[in-house]
Amino acid sequence: MLDRRNFLKLAAALSTAFGISNLPAPVQAALKKINPATLPKIIYLQGMSCTGCSISLLQANAPSPAALITEYSQLAFHADLSATSGKQSLNLINAFISGKAGEYILALEGSIPDQMPEACVIGDKPLAKYLEEAARTMTAAVAVGTCACDGGIPAAEGNPTGAIGLREFYKRRNIDKLVVNIRGCSVHPDWVWHTIVHLVKVGLPELTDGGSPKLFYAKKVHEQCPRYHDFQQEIFARNLGEKGCLFKLGCLGPDTYADCPTRWWNSGQNWCVDANAPCIGCASPNFARQKRIPFYRLAEAATQKI
Repeated sequence: MLDRRNFLKLAAALSTAFGISNLPAPVQAALKKINPATLPKIIYLQGMSCTGCSISLLQANAPSPAALITEYSQLAFHADLSATSGKQSLNLINAFISGKAGEYILALEGSIPDQMPEACVIGDKPLAKYLEEAARTMTAAVAVGTCACDGGIPAAEGNPTGAIGLREFYKRRNIDKLVVNIRGCSVHPDWVWHTIVHLVKVGLPELTDGGSPKLFYAKKVHEQCPRYHDFQQEIFARNLGEKGCLFKLGCLGPDTYADCPTRWWNSGQNWCVDANAPCIGCASPNFARQKRIPFYRLAEAATQKI
């Protein structure tokens, strides 16, 4: 049986992990007593990416980005946010990856050029080498965004780099290491931060077969969509901006697992379908991979002019 002190700690951790705000004063007090020095540090590396996921993470709300990287985690290195640079940053990265700086969680944004290692280099060493070495010392890895999970746009059909995600990268090298996939292009800040908080305070969340937390990726966008009733009644929009289900305008919600319809974006202000834009399946492992499935496809022959 948990005593009162441990119960408050557990309640605070769970509440933070699930994004619950307006906590009771005793729970907030328990959160403040948690010593950040006891939390694993985060080393955040970037592969082939547009840095869009990092920008999205800075839009976090309740807690704020500043609180997340100082009170709820220890962000030891991030190329865009860290003040350190040059040899000092390389020494810092190497200290962690060599195992000399203690426990850490590796976060990767962007894909890995498996067939062209020289396309992504940190200092004078390919990113791939860092990732191979990190597999021996890291506690776990979090792939941030669709590029890091499955290759994303850099892995589009016909690309010369052989871009792949972190899980596939380790699989090809027979490396058995936990990789939590947080898909999205760009990724929702809640998906990443809440997963990291869950990892360090509660433990590994339940994962889907694709390695993503069921907290966010258990249901299809389609079955949670407020226009699902229109789909059932075969009320389809024929042009962008019209009311009705967007399936015939290429919506990929039926093939995409994410909680966008219930979580919304920009601090709960909007999301794609509410803005009359079809879901482009950015949280799908197949996002941007095949030429025959463009972002905005016409699923059926139609007369609309878009």
